[in-house]
Amino acid sequence: MTTIEHALLGTNLVLATGLEKKFGWQTVALGGVCAVVPDWDGLSLLWSISLFDVAHRVWGHNLLICSLVALFVAAFDYRYDFITRTARQLVQWTKFSVSEDRLTIRTTFSLLALVVWFFIALIASWSHLIGDLVFSGTATLTDWDLKLLWPFADTGFIYPLISWGDVGVTIIFIVGMFAMLRWKNKTALIAHLTLLAAICYIAF
Repeated sequence: MTTIEHALLGTNLVLATGLEKKFGWQTVALGGVCAVVPDWDGLSLLWSISLFDVAHRVWGHNLLICSLVALFVAAFDYRYDFITRTARQLVQWTKFSVSEDRLTIRTTFSLLALVVWFFIALIASWSHLIGDLVFSGTATLTDWDLKLLWPFADTGFIYPLISWGDVGVTIIFIVGMFAMLRWKNKTALIAHLTLLAAICYIAF
């Protein structure tokens, strides 16, 4: 999966639960962020291509580190409301008209909300691993397995069902996104249908 597909998968998973209605739009953004977090190991490319070849789909694409990083991101965002602070800056830079109450920094905290943040972070980050398990290889590239049990084992896992970079799922997610903009009171239903359509497309 590409970065945009990972992010859209994460946001659709949250929207399908309807959690944003009780806990705010930040939950949707958190799902999108955590769904791309495992790709932090791709930064190894900044050092060298050889390190990238060793690190990517290993350091960040295993159940242990993936989960720990996701929980850290969730805890950090919940404590400091980083997503809302970032949105406030973006609104100032772009001059978009957004009601102030949607950009109010969090000042009250609860154990339930923290658990929700952790739940979203874990599910979204694991969705990244699932996506990379089934999206792999192209006409010129071989499949790239994931070391899900690293650092305890180097066993590689891959179940290639669809080529990396296939635009079909991207189109499905984008259609779903525009449908949500058109029918804003049916976002959960549309998210469910979008995810179902993506699964059917991959299976087909």
